[in-house]
Amino acid sequence: MEYGIKINQKYLGIPVYAGRQEELLEIFCGEEKLFEFQVPVNQKETDGKCDYYSYLNVEKYRGHELALRGDFSEAFFEELVQADSDAQEPLVRPLIHFTAQRGWINDPNGLVYHDGRYHLFFQYNPMNTRWQNMSWGHAVSEDLLHFTQKEEALYPDENGTMYSGCGLVNERGMLDLPKDALLFYYTAAGGGNRWSKDKLFTQRIAYSTDGGETLVKLPKEAIGVIEPDSRDPKIFWHEETGAYIMVLWLCENKFGFFRSENLKDWEMTDSIDLAGAWECPDLFRLACGDESIWVFTSADGFYYLGQFDGYEFRTDGVQHRAYITNLPYAAQTYSGVEDRVISVPWLRTHNAGKLYTGMMGLGRELSLVKRNGKILLSLLPVREYEETKETAAEFALGDDGFVLETERDAVTEIILEPTDAKSISMQFFGQEMAIRDKMIFCREEWTPLPEKIEDIHILIDRGILEIYANHGTMNVYYETDSDVLCGKIVIKGGKGTGRICTWKP
Repeated sequence: MEYGIKINQKYLGIPVYAGRQEELLEIFCGEEKLFEFQVPVNQKETDGKCDYYSYLNVEKYRGHELALRGDFSEAFFEELVQADSDAQEPLVRPLIHFTAQRGWINDPNGLVYHDGRYHLFFQYNPMNTRWQNMSWGHAVSEDLLHFTQKEEALYPDENGTMYSGCGLVNERGMLDLPKDALLFYYTAAGGGNRWSKDKLFTQRIAYSTDGGETLVKLPKEAIGVIEPDSRDPKIFWHEETGAYIMVLWLCENKFGFFRSENLKDWEMTDSIDLAGAWECPDLFRLACGDESIWVFTSADGFYYLGQFDGYEFRTDGVQHRAYITNLPYAAQTYSGVEDRVISVPWLRTHNAGKLYTGMMGLGRELSLVKRNGKILLSLLPVREYEETKETAAEFALGDDGFVLETERDAVTEIILEPTDAKSISMQFFGQEMAIRDKMIFCREEWTPLPEKIEDIHILIDRGILEIYANHGTMNVYYETDSDVLCGKIVIKGGKGTGRICTWKP
């Protein structure tokens, strides 16, 4: 069926019935195809109003008639709306863990710091609470704690759906673009939509000259087909050899290293197989004492230590784990930050009963530490969080227990420094957790730890527990079904000291 609508406002609202059967929607202006999405639709016309509207910016087509085509009922087209605002009614959501206004999110993309703002782009399906229609969403923050969602940045097109990639400031004036332009390298997943059904994966470029507000796609690919679904470019400048470096997932457990002096012509100089590692690579350098060490990471939080000379990465191949549980995935580090390495992961939460799926982890500052003769990656919350949390109570661990009642919604952090952690039990805001020396019990899950706990931090936000121990070298994440952020805290057992901190919005 085809339906015509004359555009007279900035946004076209597409009705979304989250979780329902999807149908293909194509939108045209004359002969030009503008959009293609899989949209979940109402199969029973008596069901009432949609779950939410997904708003497309159609400002440039104001005064024109758009043609919408697909196997939809008349009722679907009658539910279309036009508006001059894309604002949504607020939902209950975490305080310091970014979630989309509506829809599905996964991998963080295009993380770049520029002009005092941290840009968080991300894999996004604005048309459903399930994976589909991979686009790039966009949010910005000045402190990595308060994020404001912006309009969608990249939509699927004739080259494919918009898979993961990176961002950087064009500080050397490449690609005939200004030095303050933002550059974004992304994977066009050919074959990921009907529009691109005969194509394979390529690496492409978009840029922004207005501070990330709008992204413009360059017509030519940066790197053509290598393997059918090679993806996830991450780029940085290597000062010693005067070139940009791209790391790219090629296939299976194989990753490629590429060089370019102009961000346009790329040469692969190395490839490496890392057993168990898969997609979303990153490569960065950290100091460990007087030693400089390169860290290679993959999507599951696996990391490998080694040396990189601008051409080849050499590692002992020993696989380490940044996370002990499997909730975090596809972490990426920020570019444009000079004095620290900041990483943000996607947390694979289900958010049952919500109109959003998935969230981003709290930003962590990365460093290398030596523990028991080993060099390990430490992930500690960003200083913006540490500098703004407040101490609410201090106490001693013991059989007599500690009780605190809080009255205002806040992110709460329970900090324990046990000399004896063989039997510590906690209740907080109706949730329960127990520590048994080298084991955590939470929500019918039990998580073995690789070593004895010396310090442990439990961050409590809506729907998520972030736990880190032993100076951030052991990291555990649990999804919860609780939105409660105040009430009674009870801690019993063990020996040592403890502290309660809060962070209020």
